[in-house]
Amino acid sequence: MHGLSIILPIHNESVMLGESVRKAKDFMDRQGIGYEIIIAEDGSSDGSRKIAASLESGRVRVISSAKRLGRGATLCNAIRDSVFPVVMYMDIDLSASLQSIPDLLSEMENGADIAVGSRHIAGSIVNRGLIRDIVSRAYNLLARSLCRSRVHDHQCGFKAFRKEAVLPLLNEVKASHWFWDTELLVRAQRKGMEVREVAVRWNGTRHTKVNLISDILDMGWSLARLSLSR
Repeated sequence: MHGLSIILPIHNESVMLGESVRKAKDFMDRQGIGYEIIIAEDGSSDGSRKIAASLESGRVRVISSAKRLGRGATLCNAIRDSVFPVVMYMDIDLSASLQSIPDLLSEMENGADIAVGSRHIAGSIVNRGLIRDIVSRAYNLLARSLCRSRVHDHQCGFKAFRKEAVLPLLNEVKASHWFWDTELLVRAQRKGMEVREVAVRWNGTRHTKVNLISDILDMGWSLARLSLSR
């Protein structure tokens, strides 16, 4: 492994930003590989931008937007700007254990174009609310049925990409917010890319910004449109 770019997408995350970056940096310092941490700040209004700037160092840098772009668009910009051949992102609340990073990297070293953390395959250990778990399983079943995806967990905020393979795909993905993950994975599979899933230890928090009603309905419509596109 020649090195890893880690993206932390944020929007109004001043409360947990500093601690999460410290934990990620401490973990990566013990791995013995080159790395960078990119704080991808998306139009925050709570002081996150100032905190992010204070965290910049040799290993940590910030990409910032003055206006809200959406999570997907922010990730696209950060992937394009990353310096290592393998790039991953994870949610700022670190719901997926940092201990699962080597498992993602192992799949990348063994030929995967994309490695996806999954809460819905054997070996995963998940602590999250029952309602959110049911909604997640139903959404992923719908994605598999409508879009003929083989992935069991499209929305887990813990994914790694071979930059060279995924860069051309970014220009085809139309979603700019939550649906970005699903669309990227479906389009990747349609192009014959190797997408593999890795069981993760997931400790869900209440710090989710996904609205169970409006966002899920919007993603449902997006699934229907994607199933009809090519």
